[in-house]
Amino acid sequence: MSGADESHCPDGDLSCDESHCLDGDHGRDGGPATTAPVRVLAVDPAPSTWIRCFHPKPAARYTLVCFPHAGGSASYYFDLSAALDTDIEMLVVQYPGRENRLFEEPAASVEALADGVYRALRTRLPRRPAFFGHSMGGLIGFEVARRLEAAGGTAPHLLVASASPAPSVRTARLTAGAHAPRGGTDPEPEPEPDEAVLARIMGLGGTRDGVGRHPELMRLVLPAIRGDLRALAEYRVDAGAVVGCPVTVFVADGDHDVPLAEAGAWGAHTTADADVHVFEGDHFYFNGNPPKFLELLQDAVRHSHSGTQLI
Repeated sequence: MSGADESHCPDGDLSCDESHCLDGDHGRDGGPATTAPVRVLAVDPAPSTWIRCFHPKPAARYTLVCFPHAGGSASYYFDLSAALDTDIEMLVVQYPGRENRLFEEPAASVEALADGVYRALRTRLPRRPAFFGHSMGGLIGFEVARRLEAAGGTAPHLLVASASPAPSVRTARLTAGAHAPRGGTDPEPEPEPDEAVLARIMGLGGTRDGVGRHPELMRLVLPAIRGDLRALAEYRVDAGAVVGCPVTVFVADGDHDVPLAEAGAWGAHTTADADVHVFEGDHFYFNGNPPKFLELLQDAVRHSHSGTQLI
């Protein structure tokens, strides 16, 4: 294991790390490109395409790996990265189909995303990280942690599951819906219209201010959004699937998509301790990095690493 003075930010990642890039390409004049991208399926993208580091901290003692939400991209977490204390360095996962990976085909499943992140992280972590996964990111972080633990590599010492139903609860809900009667000869439902998909994502609050005023930009990222939603709809996990690290659950009292009971069920997916913290707000309760959120997140990263239970 490398010493605390070694930064593990990916080398050579020059893709907009100092900007607040939106989910799209940029035209020559700095505005969003208006031509439809030709997407390709990357056989084995370089690790640096999966991991972004906005604020390198070579002397940081702790590492926090952030997994974005459905439809989200790495740059959404630029402000949170900037707000962290000097002893915590953030790496953010970049899923295919957005920002510097705009022209890549979106991943087909949560498992495919987890496999890609696992391959990118397994040899690039000089110290044990903490994981923070918001919404869909909680599930991907869980799956990556399982893969790292199974391989005996540098597994996380903590998983923070933010606004994310426990995997088995989500699986039970989706399975029940799949078995509901459909009237026998009813045709398969039509794909959700673009406007409805965008309204759903925008309504959750997981896009930067002003994105909705750029329809060309939104059309560019629709394939990634649809891919994320499809991956979520098809994700299933056994009730006995667990990680060996503690799980800290962050959930908001006004989040109508993630009831407290569904978030609290994460305790069944760890062989270690689990605790729950309730915040005021909605699904994106941490927009603006409120002090309570920032304090609890950083305390969780530090205390779990030292083996201290966070109360």
